[in-house]
Amino acid sequence: MKSLSERIRLHDPFGYRWAIFGVLSIIYFLACLHRIAPTVIAQDLLREFAADATALGVMSSAYFYLYAAVQPPVGMLSDTLGPRAVTTIFALVACCGVLLFGFAPSMGVATAGRALVGIGVGGVFIPGLKIFSRWFKRNEFAAITGVFLAFGNAGNLAASLPLTYLVILLGWRASFWAIGVITLVMALCAWLVLRDKPEDKGWAAIEPDPGTVPDDALDIPADVGAVKRLKMVLGKTSFWMVTLSYFFFGGPALTFQGLWAVPYLVDVHEYSRMTAGAILMLIPLGFIIGAPVIGFLADRLPYGRKPVVVSAMGAGLACWSVFLFTGGHPPALVVAPLFLTIGLCGGGALSLYFAITKELFPAWLTGTAIGLMNPAAFLGTALFQPFTGWLMDLVGRVGPHYPVQAYFHVFIAIFASISLGFVCLMLLRIPKKQETAVQAG
Repeated sequence: MKSLSERIRLHDPFGYRWAIFGVLSIIYFLACLHRIAPTVIAQDLLREFAADATALGVMSSAYFYLYAAVQPPVGMLSDTLGPRAVTTIFALVACCGVLLFGFAPSMGVATAGRALVGIGVGGVFIPGLKIFSRWFKRNEFAAITGVFLAFGNAGNLAASLPLTYLVILLGWRASFWAIGVITLVMALCAWLVLRDKPEDKGWAAIEPDPGTVPDDALDIPADVGAVKRLKMVLGKTSFWMVTLSYFFFGGPALTFQGLWAVPYLVDVHEYSRMTAGAILMLIPLGFIIGAPVIGFLADRLPYGRKPVVVSAMGAGLACWSVFLFTGGHPPALVVAPLFLTIGLCGGGALSLYFAITKELFPAWLTGTAIGLMNPAAFLGTALFQPFTGWLMDLVGRVGPHYPVQAYFHVFIAIFASISLGFVCLMLLRIPKKQETAVQAG
């Protein structure tokens, strides 16, 4: 009969991994909080720095451009330095950025702080997935990715009403100082708690090989250099199908949620700004529900992951088509359900993009592969936002508002782009060996 200590030692990897998951989820929560935090303090910044809207826009966008730019090197560093070291170092960079932002004497310094935050929080998502690939089984990966994404969207929710209350209570500077201190604490926790794999704690691997493609499948050693790793990933057609689909899907979805949703509800449906904000919250709420639930189903249904993500995106397209068939003005009663369903489908599809990318490569290439795929949605957003603005300006304002025809152009562009993403997914070919492994898991 095994002693208590022996039983704990045998089963602890399955408990300790939740401590790892908790630390990574809190850091990712903070990363997503920063994405929309400037909205809450925009008037404070304009007043204190005597800035204009253009300067404010440049400051806010610094996060997104730098976040996207660091994803490929973060993926490669996760494969070389290890995800524990990468997460810790980048969390410290984020801490410096938040504190610099809080102490900023000018908009220029605030922009530099915001850029550092974008760099810093860009070093948690990919290392997190890399760690999960070692601490969770293949048939758990999509579900745990979905829960991880749900924590991130909880950060989006926290950056609205809760952060507003904090700013009212402490002021915007003290609020960001507090967030900076929390980030520093989490950086220390990352180093103390995270481990790249169970073997680093002296335990057996959760699975012999976390990737579904054996290391010898690509016929190169696992210690290959960075250039060859890039060539192996970029030379795979399936990688491009996933990445292009993510680009065409993520860009318009993030653009609508982050830029046009509230103006649309106010201009077309004549909701108050408070009501429009409440309806908008249904998208991240749906995301929080859809990401883990659809990820869980994808891990357990016997069809493989591709049919599940295709179904989720197809349901999302059906929602967007309602805006087309109604000329951009669906009945008020269906607007809230549409927003919720768009969030549900978007969350489910997004969690599976990363799971499918992971399945295409051996374990030692997952960091590089996901690091190259992950910026696609952010780049899509950066391009889609000015493009849709240009489409709306073709129609022009009517007084202080844009008419429904302007938003109808946006919905056409969204539907067309996501349809292209859907086609890319349909063209995606997952090797039969990998599909079988997913189904058997």
